[in-house]
Amino acid sequence: MALALTLSYKEGIHDHMDYGFKKLDDWKDFERLCTDLLDAEGFLIESEPYVDRTGADIIAVEVYQSHDPKRQIRIRWRVQCKHYAGSGSNLGRKEVEESLYNYGANRGVDDGLFLIVDTDYTETAKETIDKYIHLNAGSKVTMWNQRQLATRLERHPHLLLRYGLALPKVDYLSILSSLTTFGSVRTLLISDQSAMAHNITSILRSAGFDITFLPFWTYSDPERMKLNMDTILSDEFRLIICFLGDSFVIPFPLSLVEIIQRCYEKGTALLMFPFLAWSMSRRVDLPLQDIVPVKLQNPITAPFDLTLERVAGAYRRGDFRWLLTFDSFAEDQYTELDPTDSGSPFVDGIGARFGLSHSFEYLTVNDDAKLIWADTTGNPMVVVKESGKSKSCYLNTCCHSCMTPIAISSPLEASPQFGYLLRNILKWLLK
Repeated sequence: MALALTLSYKEGIHDHMDYGFKKLDDWKDFERLCTDLLDAEGFLIESEPYVDRTGADIIAVEVYQSHDPKRQIRIRWRVQCKHYAGSGSNLGRKEVEESLYNYGANRGVDDGLFLIVDTDYTETAKETIDKYIHLNAGSKVTMWNQRQLATRLERHPHLLLRYGLALPKVDYLSILSSLTTFGSVRTLLISDQSAMAHNITSILRSAGFDITFLPFWTYSDPERMKLNMDTILSDEFRLIICFLGDSFVIPFPLSLVEIIQRCYEKGTALLMFPFLAWSMSRRVDLPLQDIVPVKLQNPITAPFDLTLERVAGAYRRGDFRWLLTFDSFAEDQYTELDPTDSGSPFVDGIGARFGLSHSFEYLTVNDDAKLIWADTTGNPMVVVKESGKSKSCYLNTCCHSCMTPIAISSPLEASPQFGYLLRNILKWLLK
């Protein structure tokens, strides 16, 4: 079986992605692919592909971990694999009603319905599931569509090889090559040593930016920090990029905070990533509260429906109230971004909805800031702030992982659309 997944990464061409699943002419191959992918993603496979009287193709168990070891939830998913790519049709209301009927008639206490479709699902299908969940307490439903399948397959190259699939490499250096027009931009990059921090460093150096790379291991050491304060950090910067990542429980040294504040007041553009909002909520980096344009969502004071939708996501349905004890951030959760929810210049080159499996915070926007783009659950993804000649942007995505054995890909390596988004943000900041 040979299958090539081809995507067009030309400027602005993202409307009609052909992921190539239609070349799987045997539905059994698609079921085996789904089984292997679930196994690679950490699910426990109880039964291999087959069709039983309840309509389940696969039985897979998922255990949700939380930072409180006493809090876990176990779901035994009844997986149904819908291989519709050949016909090009989407999962519709009628098929969903049949699946829900079989699920309800045979559901155990911890059972959930898991629909995997290699095209997409219709709005009426989603509405049907929402109505079912509302009327049937304790039921659980999740869905993976074509975009989510491709996003998850990207990080398991052994499966791509096994099934003859070939997801192309994302050429993010070419996508961001137009940044060369800004010349030698003096840039301070405060790094958490994540893959994305190093990706961005490579991009900006290739574009001719003058980078001062300041990793956690340098600024957290008083002697090293003093040496830098007397040399490279005494310069002026046009752009500061700030990652916190795995070091978010340790505050920046006051000298570094003062540099950020001084530069920002003079007009230095500031690009921030998680977990600055989390850190400020724990009063770790409180001196930056007047610069950071967001706050961490408070699960206690936020409306229940809003909190549940953001935490459970648009692709999980059912009783996930236990998640309200969360740490106000998600690890390795799939979300989607729709360009119709934002506007130019931030969506330039992005013509269609795209997905990311990443880590992020649950945020609210400060009164003096502006929400530019939220994911399809309404959680802020891009928030900006302008104060006089100063500009800042909070880009709500990172590679942090401490509760999953799956390596989280840098969004730049996983998504061409994210490359365009980063390019557009940097152009806005530096314009």
